[in-house]
Amino acid sequence: MELNRIHHLNFLENTLPDKCVQLIIADPPYFEVKGKFDFIWKSFDDYLKDVEKWAIECKRLLADNGTLLWYGHAKKIAYAQVIIDRYFNLENNLVWNKTDCQTIKGIKDYHCFAPVTERILMYSNEIDMRYINKMYYTPSLFKSVIDKLNKNITDRQQAFDLLRKDGRYSSEQSLKTQTKYKFGWGSRFDMMDEKIYNLCKQELKFEFSYEEIKNEFDLIVRNHLSKGRFFKNTLYTDVLCFSQEAHITRKYNHDTVKPETLSRVLIKTCSRPNDLILVPFAGSGTECAMSIKEGRNFIGFDIEKKYVDMGNKRVKSVTEQPSMFQIAS
Repeated sequence: MELNRIHHLNFLENTLPDKCVQLIIADPPYFEVKGKFDFIWKSFDDYLKDVEKWAIECKRLLADNGTLLWYGHAKKIAYAQVIIDRYFNLENNLVWNKTDCQTIKGIKDYHCFAPVTERILMYSNEIDMRYINKMYYTPSLFKSVIDKLNKNITDRQQAFDLLRKDGRYSSEQSLKTQTKYKFGWGSRFDMMDEKIYNLCKQELKFEFSYEEIKNEFDLIVRNHLSKGRFFKNTLYTDVLCFSQEAHITRKYNHDTVKPETLSRVLIKTCSRPNDLILVPFAGSGTECAMSIKEGRNFIGFDIEKKYVDMGNKRVKSVTEQPSMFQIAS
């Protein structure tokens, strides 16, 4: 299927291969909230049956190290979450606090706290923190480092005696366990710190400086983690405070246009450049256009021809924008 295009097709009918996308941003109908597309089900149960179909197809398409983001209404997302939880690992129940939400103007008329938020469920797939933790329980990953540490050991008792001199272990059992970890003799490998390394260096005739051996270890870790789920965040919490950007969204004839800034943050935080992003409910095309703007690829779907045309036109306008290099030259 053609990439960087919104297809006029029910996303359940796609012909994409298994595990081909790194990020899915799903903004499905919320059920009887806003827009004609929200009122096509006879009952909430029927709607939830479709939620499960969508979740199953997302499961098929998402790479093991991928991320799923699923928008929902504050009062109804819990029902969808119960279903999606069966297929993915919940990482966050994000709150989008709409900082300029107009409902705040009628706050005195509510008999509840003014609703100014939406939810975004964030899921990992097969690879999550267990993947990272498992790394240290796979000593073979660090074979090159372990071989260097063990090269000149003739008797393991040497290592036990040296770490005993360090004095940080409270019992003989703890000493033996930690020594095994630090030399990769068992089911786990822990990189020793500089103090222990220097304590052992002369007697065990280590041929490398601590900096050299630590850099090798760190490189192995980085290469391994690069295969894991990408997530890079230094600023945001699970409460995302973003404007609805009415000055932009009003340009598009769609009932539930998502803001560009929020979409760009989600894309940059949860994917790498050139990753493939799936947008199963493309709508006005915000996520699709912002994927291009952030240097990602996307594939989108929508069952309404007018929205497909709108979204592709929006994507084209971003694609045709000159790069900063072109502007500068």
